[in-house]
Amino acid sequence: MLFKKNENGIFFRYEDASEGPTIYKSQHYHNVFEIYYMERGACRYFINDMSYEVTAGDVILIPEGTIHKTIYDELPHHRRLIYCSSHYIPTAVIKEMPSMLYLYRNPNVTKQISEIFDKIEQEYSSPDHFSEDVILNHTHLLFYLLARNKNSKIETKSSNIYAQQATAYIKENFASEITLTALAKMYSMSPEHFSRLFKRETGFGFSEYLTMIRLQKAEQMLKSSERFPISQIAYDCGFNDSNYFSEKFKQVYGMPPVKYRGQFTKKSK
Repeated sequence: MLFKKNENGIFFRYEDASEGPTIYKSQHYHNVFEIYYMERGACRYFINDMSYEVTAGDVILIPEGTIHKTIYDELPHHRRLIYCSSHYIPTAVIKEMPSMLYLYRNPNVTKQISEIFDKIEQEYSSPDHFSEDVILNHTHLLFYLLARNKNSKIETKSSNIYAQQATAYIKENFASEITLTALAKMYSMSPEHFSRLFKRETGFGFSEYLTMIRLQKAEQMLKSSERFPISQIAYDCGFNDSNYFSEKFKQVYGMPPVKYRGQFTKKSK
């Protein structure tokens, strides 16, 4: 179930999956902060350039604009998610955030985390005129709890160095011609083996990931500049065909690049 609450921007989602394995196909990056709590079960979570093994009690903290994807191998699983604007992040916690990302594992506070999620869900399920402020306070308490106990969290590492290096390389060289064959050669693998490894660790196909990175960079350019023509943005982001770029952009963002940029040029005037 998914709830939306007030103009300040907060969403709450609770999901109970009983069939699988499951690969969720939700938007892979967004303009809000995501708090993910694995209540029961396990999954592999690809975030930014790294892949993590997530188990019950783990919290995932994902800043806006960060590419991520979940792959579920074990069932059943229960997960809870909060999507929120910066309004819901205490100012004092923001400076602590880099040391808390992305996988936060701390059995010492699991019970308290679960209790806070229970209270937030209760406010969504039975709201009254106090609920908006109560949800804000509970979300602040969650961030304070995580920040206060960050020094006792268990350090975790990415599960595969090859996928980490490959995605970092793609993000650095997205404007150039990048092929699966060339990347596989860099790691002395066959294209078929590298393709399977990349898909297993990230949840994305090679071409899917490359296109997503290019579209994300194009989105940033559309938001920040009016002076570049669409064809130039397409070329600078690695698309040789501006029509193909516009088609792919519309598939992901629901509108063509020109219309998407128009939303931001209107706001700036």
